[in-house]
Amino acid sequence: MTNLKRTLLGAAVAIASIVSLQSAFAQQPDYNAVFPGILMDKDIKPTGQEMKPAKKDNRPLKVGFLPTAMDTYYQRVLAGVKEEIDKRGGDEVIELLVQAPSSQSATDDQIRTMEAWINDDVDAIAVALYNEGALLPSIRRATEAGIPVFLFNSPVADNPYYVSDIGYDQADGGRAQAQWMVDTYGDKELKVGILEGLPGPHTSQRMKGFNEVISKHPNFKIVAQQPAGWVRAQGLSVTENMFTAHPDIDVLVALYDEMALGGLQALKAKGLNGKVAIVGYENMKEANDAILTGDFAATVDTGAKEEGRNIIRAVEEFVMKGNPLPKKIFIAPTTYDAKNIKTFNQDDYVYVPQQKM
Repeated sequence: MTNLKRTLLGAAVAIASIVSLQSAFAQQPDYNAVFPGILMDKDIKPTGQEMKPAKKDNRPLKVGFLPTAMDTYYQRVLAGVKEEIDKRGGDEVIELLVQAPSSQSATDDQIRTMEAWINDDVDAIAVALYNEGALLPSIRRATEAGIPVFLFNSPVADNPYYVSDIGYDQADGGRAQAQWMVDTYGDKELKVGILEGLPGPHTSQRMKGFNEVISKHPNFKIVAQQPAGWVRAQGLSVTENMFTAHPDIDVLVALYDEMALGGLQALKAKGLNGKVAIVGYENMKEANDAILTGDFAATVDTGAKEEGRNIIRAVEEFVMKGNPLPKKIFIAPTTYDAKNIKTFNQDDYVYVPQQKM
């Protein structure tokens, strides 16, 4: 082969490579346009065992929504889901199937629902995980049946079959709580009590993030740390016991606002509300109000309604358009206190019917 032929061949190969790369980039969706605020640095590589994008033309699409329970958090997620369905034409385009277990740990209820939906050949399933190992066979069976599975509010996603994990980094929520303390109190010596949730990945991930920040600030001393089951009644009783043993606690941190509100009841009974800073997690309506009245110092909002919006955006991209998705669709949490609480849009707590497209 002459030098001229080698040169021309090399140029042709280079041009073909450029065209191929341009084509690949052209096909890559603009994820920031589809999912506002997405944190692409949180993304991970696909496993190769999840479903590939599969455009489905049947309407309405049947989409299952399966939380771990229907508490205030998941009501906000569901509100976002419904609003996005409205925008796409309502139940004529997407038929929403909602099923909630009897309790946060009622994994058997979730398994039965998953299996029923698989047998009914729904078009997509969005499920929040409490016990991922128990649900793994159902997630695999759905995938093998051509039903994409989207996880939401699931702190640990180790199975190889889900399409996308939608929500936020649970550890970021814990970091936000701790960072608020650092920003607010600086080097001041403080004693801290912590209300944890049920043992499991939600608690462990939130505490992981919290401890990553607090460990760098020895002026914050954790003197008490107990589970309070994610519920208000236990938040009340655990806080009573905690402050009996440690009456000089300066800051009460709760990994969920329900427990924090129970803690507030206990502190009011002891005449300590306003004297002990309460730092919550989730920005429930009552927690939001408590900041306005001065009963709470801060709470972390993890974007529950936006999570719901992202579930339907993901369904549209993957099932209605046949586009690939990032493995993680995460957004950043926001911390609210007295300085910025009035900037929060109260419509975020409720379903607001949308104009149908």
